[in-house]
Amino acid sequence: MRVGFNARLLHAPTLRGWNRYTVNLLSELLSLGVEVVLFSDQPVHESHLARFSCGKLEARISSSMNYFRWEQVWLPRECIRAGIDVLHSPFNFGLPFLCSCPRVLTLHDAAYQIYYRDRQPLSERLRLNSLKMNLLQWIARTRAEQIITVSEHARQDLVKHLGIPAAKISVTYEAADSGFAQPIPENERKRVRARYQLDSPYIFYVGGWEQRKNVSFLLTAFARVRLSGVRLVLAGGTAGQMAALSALSAELGVAGSVQLLGWVDEPDLPALYAEALCFVYPSEYEGFGLQVCEAMATGCPVLAARAASLPEVLGDGGETFSLETTTELEALLQTIAGSAVARAALQQRAKTRIQEFSWKTTAQKTLGVYRKAVSAK
Repeated sequence: MRVGFNARLLHAPTLRGWNRYTVNLLSELLSLGVEVVLFSDQPVHESHLARFSCGKLEARISSSMNYFRWEQVWLPRECIRAGIDVLHSPFNFGLPFLCSCPRVLTLHDAAYQIYYRDRQPLSERLRLNSLKMNLLQWIARTRAEQIITVSEHARQDLVKHLGIPAAKISVTYEAADSGFAQPIPENERKRVRARYQLDSPYIFYVGGWEQRKNVSFLLTAFARVRLSGVRLVLAGGTAGQMAALSALSAELGVAGSVQLLGWVDEPDLPALYAEALCFVYPSEYEGFGLQVCEAMATGCPVLAARAASLPEVLGDGGETFSLETTTELEALLQTIAGSAVARAALQQRAKTRIQEFSWKTTAQKTLGVYRKAVSAK
């Protein structure tokens, strides 16, 4: 099978979110013998291409043009020229209205409809760029023959909030990169601790800091529980978000115990997870929550909000807490910080649960969706 990918976002070297999903899926599809053609208007970053060493891969890069023309005119024309059997867009939009081949869309969640739309001022929703994006997303989800999403919870949201027929949606879980499951040598742990000046036991969070990620909830719980000698280490965030969290930590009286790392280098992440007392994910809404898998893969104890897809992904691999108050999270932090036995039990649960996730399985299921799309065209 010859599959075309809307690879426009892969010009950036970052490996969070949609790019991590795309790169891992592509690597496994190539290993399964799928021929892949990457379509973009900018060169695919060399760090991603280095991961596609096996299999048949081709990249077709357009000349510079506005995005709408690229997606709706250039992309379907190139699918014909490249002899594409299925066109896949892995990031919520990016499919042409008319196309000679079947289309598959990965729709990771319904976050905009559920979380953002009602919080967005009407004037913002009516801005031209917002209207264009809504149109492109509508085209992608209505014209795709098949839709992939990343959890059963997300599938239910797509049916309920976007009106997509349930029979059109397949669920393929994400997984942690293989590097997170590799043993981390002691010298690597020491290097990372020294680089980020982590000389105390710490509770860890990494990810976005936008409102739905609910990082302030974690900070508040940490401030209330007052753990002696334990730090809260937060990775991610923009400069403005870091300033706001720094001000909140001072207001709560824990500025000296909170460390804001900013965005950390990819190779440092496994050791940052593995050295933590626990990883806490307080997000209000996630289609999947890939950091939960990353933490479990390193054997880090995981605490996740009892919200959206997180209990489904975590399963018995950790503990969940309510977002109504910080009481449950405070108790869990107290237990984790004070009991090596409790930490060891959660580490074992994490290592057992993570065995149920793999990118190879994701790719095999995705290939099944491609075949379904071809047969339905």
